[in-house]
Amino acid sequence: MPEDTAPSSLSSPSSALDETVAALAAAHPGLRQSEPLAFGAALADVRLTPPGTARFSWAGYEVHVTVGHEDHLDRDHPDSTALYRQIRAHATLLVTQTNTVDGIGHVVWEMTNPRPDMVFPTAFAVAVADRADPRFAAAVLSTVAKALTHARLATEHAAAQAQQAADEVQWESERPAGVSPRTWLRDKRAQRDAAES
Repeated sequence: MPEDTAPSSLSSPSSALDETVAALAAAHPGLRQSEPLAFGAALADVRLTPPGTARFSWAGYEVHVTVGHEDHLDRDHPDSTALYRQIRAHATLLVTQTNTVDGIGHVVWEMTNPRPDMVFPTAFAVAVADRADPRFAAAVLSTVAKALTHARLATEHAAAQAQQAADEVQWESERPAGVSPRTWLRDKRAQRDAAES
């Protein structure tokens, strides 16, 4: 949904950026822009590479940002001449422990992944087209925060899924002879669900 640009509904563009930076600093202390790098630059000073990308770093996470070209993104009002930019951001986390894992089965030789990243779901947003407008920087930073939230939610989901998978491996090792694997798993899942509710 495009933002309302009626003069009476607009807060100061710089105050929108200040509010976003303050919220980000509280939620993700130490967040910094790592590409393009500018030593001593404030977080509010959002910079993009010529292709329209940026990277932010926080607590081991890297957030990769891509900003699209000016476009008529207001699909609700096809006659609108307002231009916007789409922002996409996704977080990654380097997982170095994968280098110590051997595969199952035969291979000629094991190979090391040179960049074992875990990639989290992408966050999307729409920003004003003018990259000099403080609302543009606020939208980029807001999308970075959303990408980090996606990473947290995905991690919680993955942890729950990993626990469920571990339970099923354990249950299979305990399955009595002569009991169908499907029936056994169904019964064990029902017991788990009853205990959790």
